[in-house]
Amino acid sequence: MIKFVHIVYVHAVENGLPNLHKVKSEKEFNTKLAAEAYVKSYNLNAISGTVKAVYLGCVNDETGELV
Repeated sequence: MIKFVHIVYVHAVENGLPNLHKVKSEKEFNTKLAAEAYVKSYNLNAISGTVKAVYLGCVNDETGELV
């Protein structure tokens, strides 16, 4: 059975923007709504200007493709 996983990465912030090449941590969620809620909550509570959570998208767990 195909499973879709929603991915959120936490990146270091450099020059005011998240550096998408430097992943500090990764979280997986079953729904987009849960992933977006985590991003919003994390970014409100994160130490200002050091890290930022970013929603990557939905990944097919069987093939690894971003959909």
